[in-house]
Amino acid sequence: MSIVRGVYEGLTAVIYGFIFDIALKLLLLIGFTDIIYDILQLIIAILWIGMAMFGWGGVCIISKGTCRLSTIYRYVMFIVIPIMAFSYILYLYSNGVAAALLFLIAVSITLGLSVSGYVGAYIISNQFRNNLGRIGVVISIIAVIMWLTLIPRVMEIGTAINAVGNALIVIALMQVRRRYSPNISIRRK
Repeated sequence: MSIVRGVYEGLTAVIYGFIFDIALKLLLLIGFTDIIYDILQLIIAILWIGMAMFGWGGVCIISKGTCRLSTIYRYVMFIVIPIMAFSYILYLYSNGVAAALLFLIAVSITLGLSVSGYVGAYIISNQFRNNLGRIGVVISIIAVIMWLTLIPRVMEIGTAINAVGNALIVIALMQVRRRYSPNISIRRK
């Protein structure tokens, strides 16, 4: 695989990772409701972490500052997913206190992963002098700080602000990705 194709695919995965980041936060905001939402939270968490892990590994070719992000996502995946699964199981068995504690730990680690992804996006935006990406990162980090209040209304507003920040990051990364678009040769008859 060529370097250009590897970077293009990595940036594509990172872009999808930022989209799944918002989807996961929306589901986490709902909390424990029923088994369908709980399974959706697990699936989205696995997809989000997996895409970010693959994506930052590809982006690492052009930005050495993002190399560690792929490793962070890889190891944290083995921590967050089991914690979330155990919290759901405890919730099903009516152990609300333990379930809530594990859920808060999982959400805290997820927010930390989000911030590490924003740092990676800032490094890329800074490298390519993209102000839109920098602004998006600042907005998203402010939104994550709003999540730390644990006040439901503030968390809802934070999620909406986070969606705006992530949209700006996605637009910036799509601009960078265009530089690494693989050439497609057109055969003329």
